[in-house]
Amino acid sequence: MTISTLMHRILPLVLGVAAVCSAQAAAPSFDLGLASGYSGYFYGNASNFTDVEGRLAVGGNLSANGASIGYRTPYGVTAPSVVVGGNVKLSSGDIYAAPLTNVNTNASIGPITEYTKNYNGYGVYGGNNTSSSYLNLSKANISSYTDFSAAKTQLTGLSNTLNSQAGNGTVNFANGGIELVGNNTAGLQVFNVNTRNLSNLTLSNVKDGATVVINVTGSGDVVFGGGQDGLLEKLRANVLFNLNDANVVKVNTFVWGSVLANDAVLSGAGHLEGSIVAKSLISAVEIGYEPFKGYVATPVPEPETYAMLLGGLALMGVVARRRRAA
Repeated sequence: MTISTLMHRILPLVLGVAAVCSAQAAAPSFDLGLASGYSGYFYGNASNFTDVEGRLAVGGNLSANGASIGYRTPYGVTAPSVVVGGNVKLSSGDIYAAPLTNVNTNASIGPITEYTKNYNGYGVYGGNNTSSSYLNLSKANISSYTDFSAAKTQLTGLSNTLNSQAGNGTVNFANGGIELVGNNTAGLQVFNVNTRNLSNLTLSNVKDGATVVINVTGSGDVVFGGGQDGLLEKLRANVLFNLNDANVVKVNTFVWGSVLANDAVLSGAGHLEGSIVAKSLISAVEIGYEPFKGYVATPVPEPETYAMLLGGLALMGVVARRRRAA
């Protein structure tokens, strides 16, 4: 085999494998899809809650007494603050609309008193309405607003994809809690945690603007307890807890970040400063307004890819020298 033939065979192979390695190393872009724009998005029923600061979507039936919904809906949003696929029964409480003045409803953590609340919010439902008469609720074709079945298919696929990502952060069980330590370079920082007891979480060494995915494995109850510290508060809009196998999510503390738990029931009496996608809601856990920003992939070659490319360049150099010597 001539050197020229060897060159033509090996170089495309090296470059091709390098391209594949780069593609495999980069996770696809993602957000919460059809659930984006809602603080709470539930495929089934929601009941016994008291406070959802952003918009709320419920695929099944909705029932609550004295609930507050949507008071931090962003300025300019005209969509309904409540979307219910089935029956709705709201006894007292309020449905808010976006503020009438151009203010940032996400400037700080609620409750916010810097602007006048707009009590003229409204909701739509697909079944029957037995709510307090003063609440603005109307029967509608819910498919015009969202598709719960399509959302579950889409977001279940996303959860599976994220759950299969290799971790590039370190998980330490120390000091009575869980320390999540990033590499301070990755745009997508992935932590794979093999316990359902998420007590006393801390996050550190993650670069500014990075998206943080915390995969929690194992079926059963996932419990948020203790406290949360480090960079979780600062990066809360970029943090996603992916609870792929959870049946129940108990929020018993102040949680920073969003939760993707397609098959889980949300319960507890704590506060979630993020968005949540889940099967249903059965308790007075507070759901704040902190939309998950999502992740935009930027393909960057891994070190192995650089090594392979350098090997290819070295091969080209050898061939060039042999040609000159000939």
